[in-house]
Amino acid sequence: MGKAKVISSQIGDTIEGEPVLITRLPLDPEKLVAAMLYIASHIRDKTKFKIGKMIFLGDFAHVGKYGRPIVGGRYCAMPNGPVPSEALDLLNSILRRDVAPEFWATGIESAFDVKDEQFPQFIPKVAPNMSALSESDIEVLDSVIGQYGGWNFWELMNFTHSLPAYMKAVERGPDSRNPAIDYEDFFEQNPFVVAGTKEELLENYALSRAFPEQPLAF
Repeated sequence: MGKAKVISSQIGDTIEGEPVLITRLPLDPEKLVAAMLYIASHIRDKTKFKIGKMIFLGDFAHVGKYGRPIVGGRYCAMPNGPVPSEALDLLNSILRRDVAPEFWATGIESAFDVKDEQFPQFIPKVAPNMSALSESDIEVLDSVIGQYGGWNFWELMNFTHSLPAYMKAVERGPDSRNPAIDYEDFFEQNPFVVAGTKEELLENYALSRAFPEQPLAF
């Protein structure tokens, strides 16, 4: 049996009777910082909430259209909607002045001025590293910022609460404060979806599980 058939046999709703949840994808620290700076430079309300929601919606749209996220990492269903875990941790670490070692080489420690308000504003001090973002990353970020960037807290919270990806995560972990969101659920109720992209995501994920010594760039 060839490699393709072996891999395709692993793609499905279950493995050995258990549901397969894609709850984490590779994350590039430099790309996360570039996306944060790009978003913060294009929106008025530069809070953790708004930056986090634009990152989520960027990945939501990019997964649907291209079969891979812009940022990746892990998303959790929290009371105010989906949250990109690594981005939230990074923004909190900026407030604490305690950035994790994996981000030291990104320049994040001097990338933002924090305006001390009830909800701190993260003001970019430097331009994003555009070489870290692909053409499709920028295209989708521009689209998401244009469509959702002007929405207020309640509009964004209510909209993201209505997405099946969020609702299913809450249903799977009713006793958890931050249940993990499954990337496969990004394809439901997603206006950006293009035919074949879900299969591409699943194929790449199966390959990364089968051959972990050769990690794929999602």
